[in-house]
Amino acid sequence: MAEPFTTSFGAVAARCQAKSKRSGVQCCKPAMRGKAVCRTHGGASTGARTQQGRERCAQAKTIHGRETRKIRRKRAETLRELRALEGAMLALGMIHTP
Repeated sequence: MAEPFTTSFGAVAARCQAKSKRSGVQCCKPAMRGKAVCRTHGGASTGARTQQGRERCAQAKTIHGRETRKIRRKRAETLRELRALEGAMLALGMIHTP
């Protein structure tokens, strides 16, 4: 669990464990009771509670940013096709390597 610290108004609380991506500085807010992070960083989240909700979350997961697994698979497939075409064009002498 998070190490306790004293807030600006004198209360003792665990400090939020979230860190900035850019600077690496730890969040200064107190963590929620029984959690490692504050409300801003997801301490208020309860997560999916029903089996249907868990399945929906699993289907909706993104890998990075706005890219879903489906988009990444489609792009990988397209790149494989392009590499195969490039190889065929090189073999036929239609293009030359620099």
